[in-house]
Amino acid sequence: MENEDGYMTLKPKNHLKVKDKSADFAWYPQCYCLMIIFGCVGILAFMTIIIGLDYQNKKMDFLQNVNSSNVAGSNFTCPNHWLLNQEKCYWFSTSFKTWKESQLDCKNQQAHLLVIQNLDELAFIQSKLKPGHFGWVGLYVTHQGNRWTWIDEHLLIPQLFPVIGPTDHNSCAVITGSQVYSEDCNCKFNSICQKDAVKFTSSNV
Repeated sequence: MENEDGYMTLKPKNHLKVKDKSADFAWYPQCYCLMIIFGCVGILAFMTIIIGLDYQNKKMDFLQNVNSSNVAGSNFTCPNHWLLNQEKCYWFSTSFKTWKESQLDCKNQQAHLLVIQNLDELAFIQSKLKPGHFGWVGLYVTHQGNRWTWIDEHLLIPQLFPVIGPTDHNSCAVITGSQVYSEDCNCKFNSICQKDAVKFTSSNV
């Protein structure tokens, strides 16, 4: 629109529209910030829920993986990755160490090398060993008398099983899925640790 001097003038109405549009554009960065904040809060909340569920699942998995068995109305349990049989827990090592090193490993886990007390226990252990795998047990030849002796100082009962191989002052026993052999105590094999299972009642679960 021209004035009397021939100059163009803007309509106030259009000027107000420009101001309104500028104000609208000014809100966009704030909206984006709010969206980012709400998005971050949502992601954190989602991750918290997922982590909580994962922890709960792991807790449940642990409870399911703990080996437990009912014996005379009571429960017995073993640590995770240990096998339960009757009232004992067994752990099969995957590292190769000497007999003394293996015994020390067991001791560090409040356990000891395997002591087999009956044929049922022997059958259980051998059923868990893969073909071709050897495991140290807590059986060695004493320096005096050259007799096979368990680490609890009880002598091996010959009727339980024979030990195939030499009987000398540096002989220790390894077990396979079918036999028990005499080996040099300084050789390196896997080992089998054993400890008593923990007894608990249903009210402790």
